[in-house]
Amino acid sequence: MKRFISVALLLALTACGSGTPAPNEALHAPHAGVQVQLRAVDAIGQGTLEWQGRPLSLREPALATSADIIDVSTNLDPANQPALAFRFRPDAAERLHKATEALVGKQVAVTVDDHVLTVATVQGPFGASMQVNSAGASAQQIQDLARYITQGGPPVQLQ
Repeated sequence: MKRFISVALLLALTACGSGTPAPNEALHAPHAGVQVQLRAVDAIGQGTLEWQGRPLSLREPALATSADIIDVSTNLDPANQPALAFRFRPDAAERLHKATEALVGKQVAVTVDDHVLTVATVQGPFGASMQVNSAGASAQQIQDLARYITQGGPPVQLQ
């Protein structure tokens, strides 16, 4: 059983630009053994995980999964803080846009191997990409998380 430890360091989700890769750009999809999901938070959700020491109910099915992600990378957010960026397949981007449009003002969770990375309120519809901004995580920790998602290997611990 995989073990992934996160201590509430990733706090905000933001929609990003078009997400269209450059023609010769190398893409880094999630590793086959790592499951990334974007799920709506719902008091009557069917799946329950722990977040900040309390149960969190999550709606099924997931809004997006590892199969929908074509690239995982790191960058800096507008405040110059390290962030994890996800780029989605075009068909998933359309589906995600419609789903998050209906979720504006509601919460969603990003999970990796059934461990909650962050819970955030949807400010507007997502599309081709999204970014998970850090609060207190170092650039190295965000890079380690991206490496874990794209290459698998030993679990990542964020403090």
